[in-house]
Amino acid sequence: MQILRKSMPWRPYLIRLTFLSLIIALAGFYAMTRYRIGIDTQKERCLPDTTVYLIDLWDKEPIRGELYAFHSEGLAPLYSDGTRMLKRLTGMPGDGVNVTAERVLVNGVEVSTGMALAHRLGVVETEFSRSLTLQENEYWFSGEAATSFDSRYWNAVKREQIIGRARPLL
Repeated sequence: MQILRKSMPWRPYLIRLTFLSLIIALAGFYAMTRYRIGIDTQKERCLPDTTVYLIDLWDKEPIRGELYAFHSEGLAPLYSDGTRMLKRLTGMPGDGVNVTAERVLVNGVEVSTGMALAHRLGVVETEFSRSLTLQENEYWFSGEAATSFDSRYWNAVKREQIIGRARPLL
């Protein structure tokens, strides 16, 4: 028994392959312009349960309690300007912030405890004590670990420093 093979025309497959390649390229371009992957390689993480984050560059609308990546500013010599940081947004414009050696309160709600890094920074804990009201365009960021280097040490972040909202992956 002989099986006859018919030659299939290649043109319909080439058209489909071209269309599929175009769709994949457009999806890849979209993902590359909108998202970044953030990886926290520190031994002591300020957000201890997650190492990998998806950062949405198009989602910069501040929402209290959400995670955001932002560029550092004025943290030398520990961090160069522009270093990417990721923390939880705990204070919005108009909020009252009270920082003491024991805790940080935003509108009377505790968002951080202690000044675990003060000694490492060579500064007395009370040097960081202050009360302030966040101005328009200012946001307060906190880590979840006691050793988080966050707004209690370096103050508010300006809106233009925010890179985008971050979502935990792993």
